[in-house]
Amino acid sequence: MFTLGIAKMKLVTISSELTNLEQVLKRFIEFPEFHPISSEQFVDRVRGLKTFSSSNPFKSLLDEIIEIESEFNFKLPVVKQENLEYNIDQMHDNVVIIHEKLKQEILSIRKLESDINLHQLAIDQIHNIDNLKVSLDDIFSCKFLYVRFGRIPMDSQEKIKYYRNKPFVFKEFSQIDGHIWCMYMMTEEYKQEIDNMFATLFFERIRIPEFVHGTPDKAEKQLQENLAKMTEQLKVLKDQLDYMKNSCMTELSTTKAELEFLGKLYEARKYVVGLGERFSISGFIVKKDADKFKQHFEGISDLEIEVRPANSDKRITPPTKLSNNWFSKPFEMFVEMYGTPSYKDIDPTLFVSITYTLLFGIMFGDVGQGLLMSLIGFLLSKYKKLPLGKIISRIGISSAVFGLAYGSFFGDEKLLPGLYEKYLGIHPIEVMNSSVTMNLLIATVLLGAVLILSAIIMNIYVKFKNKDYIEGTISNNGIMGLLFYGFILIGIVLNMQAKINLFNIYTILLLIGIPLLVIFFKEPLERKLNKEKAFPNGFGGFFIEGFFELFEVMLSYVTNTMSFLRVGGFILSHAGMMLVVHTLMEMTGQAGIVVSIFGNIFVMGLEGLIVGIQVLRLEFYEMFSRYYEGDGIPFTPIKF
Repeated sequence: MFTLGIAKMKLVTISSELTNLEQVLKRFIEFPEFHPISSEQFVDRVRGLKTFSSSNPFKSLLDEIIEIESEFNFKLPVVKQENLEYNIDQMHDNVVIIHEKLKQEILSIRKLESDINLHQLAIDQIHNIDNLKVSLDDIFSCKFLYVRFGRIPMDSQEKIKYYRNKPFVFKEFSQIDGHIWCMYMMTEEYKQEIDNMFATLFFERIRIPEFVHGTPDKAEKQLQENLAKMTEQLKVLKDQLDYMKNSCMTELSTTKAELEFLGKLYEARKYVVGLGERFSISGFIVKKDADKFKQHFEGISDLEIEVRPANSDKRITPPTKLSNNWFSKPFEMFVEMYGTPSYKDIDPTLFVSITYTLLFGIMFGDVGQGLLMSLIGFLLSKYKKLPLGKIISRIGISSAVFGLAYGSFFGDEKLLPGLYEKYLGIHPIEVMNSSVTMNLLIATVLLGAVLILSAIIMNIYVKFKNKDYIEGTISNNGIMGLLFYGFILIGIVLNMQAKINLFNIYTILLLIGIPLLVIFFKEPLERKLNKEKAFPNGFGGFFIEGFFELFEVMLSYVTNTMSFLRVGGFILSHAGMMLVVHTLMEMTGQAGIVVSIFGNIFVMGLEGLIVGIQVLRLEFYEMFSRYYEGDGIPFTPIKF
């Protein structure tokens, strides 16, 4: 039913002289499947050990190169640089000089671009007032008059007439894009009043730059000449910048690669433990990679590599790496949502993959929708690389298989049954037939009971595997719980199907009474086995607390079992929703095909999502809670 899908691990320790540290770290960061152990786990527990962990001295310089890339739009080529002999001061000086030169060049370009923008804006502004024959210098040199250039909406022109008694002079230049370019003049005494008046007319002021001289016509010609010179100068500066960028690109790329390499070496130091003149690095690798790991470090003198069983050091908890077949692997996502299994436990992924696929297919049985769902899942996994896509493709096939049993094709329950009767002489399961409904619900409850029994059996296996015999024997999810729940289940089934009554005074006492009594006294028995006082707080307090706990245990058996009624409920729900779709198709006549398409899309999207969530709930709450803790450490290879 399940597989031990947890890869076997080995605990590896590398040790050598401190003179070999950088050579070892260089090989260390290159091995992709190594789960290192932080040096702090050893240093905090053993006196005399030291750690090499500290802040990375290469980070600030690397950040400066990254800043240069971003600031100057560099695309540095990726190069490999792994030189253990380096001069960090020389690299720093070179990067700072390059950065400063580039800054100066870009500042010159930006200043020139700003001047060009100002000249272009000035040309645009004075172009609209080019029929002004008076020198702008004369206008702005007036001591007692104030001038405003700008534009107003054309519908404000008539409103100016209402202010003819105000002390101002207004002149119109041109009409462009629904606006009137104009100017107005006033004395200092009425400046505030006139400005406020034109503000109510939606006047947009345009400021003439100070470097504009002469009449608008002459000023525009001069500005055009200056603009042409500056544009040519800007091209020269940009060419210079490109030359500088190309000339320093190789050095920056090499320096960046070297700093990244040195940074990785330095980051790897947090896994190094020092003792005198020697150091060691410990971690976990998959058992099958042990020989490859040793070969990876060949050629380094005075190096020792010790490979031990994963559980050989009780101070360290081995990590867990899941290893499942092609069918089950996508379902690792659901298992990890609940928690990673510990190394000493079992991997429930295969069990989850089978039960999830089975339950989804039962609840969402439809040949057409199932195949379409499987196709969508395949496309999502292939082109969008969505992990959920592979799960959808699998449960879609299950849906199609159970759809064949139900005789449902895109909700049509007449096509397939007719073919079955004509060519096979059989009838599919008629979900909506009242005589089938009750049997269907009972079958789903029995299926749920079998799955709960499977979860209890797995829990017994795990507890005995970890030598936790008390939990594996006298708990509600141990042997006592298996006897109690299994006997009641078998007794009910035999009584219903074969009229065989297993319930009598002896079987009830032996297989119901004794298991419940043992479960009730679990904690006192556990204390006695550990040579502790059975009732530390008195028997009365224990009895009341134990009674309600036992009641909760018995209630959980009932509620967990009845929870699987939702499986049968969703079978009926799916059939009912598709019946509504086909009824609407018949009512809409020619538009029925449109109703069918959108109806099937709606049912697939809504009910598919709900069923997927409900099956996951059954996995987590009705089964995982009985045998799975998910308190493991995931296998995390180093990635620098």
